[in-house]
Amino acid sequence: MSEHAHPVAWQTPQPLWARFGAAAADQPRPAILRFASDDFMDQVLGTLARDPSRLDALLARPETWRSPMGEPAGLMEHTPVPRQAQAAVRRTLAQVLKGAVAPTAPDAELTEQARVRRRPLKLYHPAHQRFYLVGASLVCGVPGLPERAVVQGGAEQVGFVLRRLLPEPAGSTDPEALREFAYVKDDAGARWRRVGAGEAEGRLAAGEERLPVFPLPFRDDGERPRTMWAGLVPVGRREEYVAAGVDRTVAAGFAEGQLLAVRGAPPAAPRSSKQARMAAFQVEVAEPWKNLVRSSHRASASLVAGSIGGDSEAPAARRGRVFDHNLQQQNTSWLILLDFADYLAAYLPEVWTVVENDGAGAGSLPDPKRAVAEWLGTAAMPAGLVTALKPADAAAEVRPPMLSLRAALKAVRAPGVREKLEATEISYTRAPASLGSAADWPAFHFVLAGLDTGGSVAGPFSALDALAAPGADEAEADPPAPPAGAAEAAAAKLDRLTALVVRALEGRPEPDAPPLPFALQLRDALKANAGDAGWFVVRFVYARTDCGPLHPPVLSAPTQRFQLASFFDPDAPARPVRITLPLDTSPAGLRKFNRNTAFVMSDMLCGQIQRAKGLGLIDLVLSVLPWPLHKDLDVGSGGPCRSGEINIGMICSLSIPIITICALIVLIIMVSLLDLIFRWLPFFIFCFPLPGFSGKKATS
Repeated sequence: MSEHAHPVAWQTPQPLWARFGAAAADQPRPAILRFASDDFMDQVLGTLARDPSRLDALLARPETWRSPMGEPAGLMEHTPVPRQAQAAVRRTLAQVLKGAVAPTAPDAELTEQARVRRRPLKLYHPAHQRFYLVGASLVCGVPGLPERAVVQGGAEQVGFVLRRLLPEPAGSTDPEALREFAYVKDDAGARWRRVGAGEAEGRLAAGEERLPVFPLPFRDDGERPRTMWAGLVPVGRREEYVAAGVDRTVAAGFAEGQLLAVRGAPPAAPRSSKQARMAAFQVEVAEPWKNLVRSSHRASASLVAGSIGGDSEAPAARRGRVFDHNLQQQNTSWLILLDFADYLAAYLPEVWTVVENDGAGAGSLPDPKRAVAEWLGTAAMPAGLVTALKPADAAAEVRPPMLSLRAALKAVRAPGVREKLEATEISYTRAPASLGSAADWPAFHFVLAGLDTGGSVAGPFSALDALAAPGADEAEADPPAPPAGAAEAAAAKLDRLTALVVRALEGRPEPDAPPLPFALQLRDALKANAGDAGWFVVRFVYARTDCGPLHPPVLSAPTQRFQLASFFDPDAPARPVRITLPLDTSPAGLRKFNRNTAFVMSDMLCGQIQRAKGLGLIDLVLSVLPWPLHKDLDVGSGGPCRSGEINIGMICSLSIPIITICALIVLIIMVSLLDLIFRWLPFFIFCFPLPGFSGKKATS
C-alpha cells in the first residue's frame, strides 16, 4: 500500500497505552523515564522483558533531594528468567500487578499550566545519580496503531530534537506565551531559532540538531513484537544550551533547506561588526591595565595607613616600598605594552605606521584614527612617577623613561625585545641580577600605573580625562552604575581609551579577530533571555532522507515541559561519595604509606616553589599589614633551579593519604575563617559517632 494509506506517526510508548487509557490517544506525546542508578539500562531492559506495562512506574515526576520520587518496588529484580518462560511471567505479572496499581490517568488530566504551577519537572545530572530516557513508539496511523516496519538505515532516520521554550519579547501582543525554538548549528554557529507558531512548531528546522535514539525491542501481553525508541536526554549540556544565542527570526524548514542545498544557494554575507576586536582590546589591554590601577590604589592605601599616628614610617623605608611596587608594575606594564603594540599592528595598521615613524603622517589619517595616534603621543608618565622609578640612594635612572606612550610602544616591539622579554625566567626586582643593565629586560621604563614619590597613584592614564566618554556601541550595552571608590573611578577611565580605539576601527567581518570570550557570550545570552524560566520539550523525528521535500520529516507531539537543572541546583539529589581517610595517623602508621604520586615540575616552577618554601604564615600576614607591623616579603628575583650551568626540573613523590589529611584540615580552617563573611558553618558539616572504630588494632 502507499505511504498515504499508511501514514507514519509517533505515539506514546506502547506499554503505557493501557495505563493512560484515552489520554494516550488524545495526547500522543513521548514519555520521559527517570532512573536513579548507574545500571539504568539494565533496569529498563529488565522491565520490558518481565512486564512492559509497569513502565509507568519509571515516568519522571517532580522531585527534590528532600522529597525524592522513591524507587518502584520490583523493578530492580535481576533474576534471569528462561526465554521460554518469559511470556508466562509477563501474563502472570500483568494479572497480579495491574489490579493492584492505580492508573496514572488522573495526573494526565491536570493541565500543563497546573503542573507547572504545582512544581516544575526538573531533570538532574548524571553527577546527581539521575538519568533520563525519552521514549516513543513509531506506528502506522491507522485503526489499531500497528507497529511501524523496521526502519531502513540510510533511507530512513529516527532521532529526537530538543526544543527551548522562550517567551515573546516585551511589548508583543502575548508576552507570556512560550514559543518553541530549535537548536540550529550552521556556518553562523550554534544558536536558538524560532520555528514558527501553531502547526509550524511541528516541523523540523533546517540545520536543527538531531540527537540519537536506539531501539528497545520487547513483546507485549499478546506476544506481539514491539519496539520502543529511546534516547538519553543530554542534561549535562545545559550550560551549552543556556549560553547559546537566540535568533527570533523564523528558521527555514527542513524542506526549504534541502531545496537551497540542491540549488547551491550562495552563503549568507558575513556580518559586519566591531565587537570581536573591541573584546580583544578589552581582554588584552584595557582590563589588565585596569588591574594595574587597582593594585596601585591598594598599595597607596597601605602607605597612607602607615603614615597615621605620631610615629610615622621612615622616609627611606617608605621610598623603598614605592620603588619595589613600581618595579613590579613595570614588569607587567612591558607585557601590556607589547600586547597593545601587537593590537595596533594587527587591527589599526595605519596608526601603527605613525607610531613607527615617531608621529609623522598622523595629520593625513581620518579623524578617528588620527585621534588615537595623537593621544598616544601626548600620554606620558607624570614627573613624580619618573622620579619614583629611581632607587632611594641613586640620583640617576636605572633605565631611562620613555617620553610618551607612542615611543614606549615602538621600543617594546623593536627587534629582539619580544624574544628576551618572553624568555626571561626571573622577576623584575631591585636584586642586582634583575635590575642591572645586563639583564634581558627592555632598556626603558614606562609604568602604566604606579606610585609617585608622595605615594599617590600616577600614570599615563591621567591623560584620558580629556577624551570623550564611550557611547552605547563603544563599551557595554548597559553601562554599570558609577563606580564606588577612587580605585574603580580611576580604572573606569580606561573605558575612554577603549572607546577611542573602537571609534577608529572600521565595521567589517572579523575572521582575523579571536572569538568572543565565553563569559561575554554567556552574558549576552542571559541578557537577551532575562526572565526565562528555562523550559524545554523534546520531539521525536522520523525522516525519509531520499524523499526530499515531498515527504517532510514527521515530528511527534512535544513531551511535557521540563527544566534542566544546573550542576549546583539546590534541589538536586546528591550522589553518595565515600572518602576514607587514613586510620592510623600516628607517625608509625603514616610512614607505611607508599609515596606513589609524582608531581613533575619544570625548572622555573621548581625555583618559584623554593622561593615560597622560605615563607611562613606570619610573613604573609605581615606583608599586608600597614606600618609599623608591615614587613616586605624577601623572595628575591627568583630564577630556575640549576646546578652549575644546567637547569634542573624536579619529580617529587608524595603520599596521597597524607595529602587527604592535609586537605581536610586546611578545608576546615578556611571554612571556619570565611564563616565570618558567609555564615555557612551551621550548614557545612554534620558528624555522627562511630563507636569502636579505632585507628590502632587491639593487641592481645
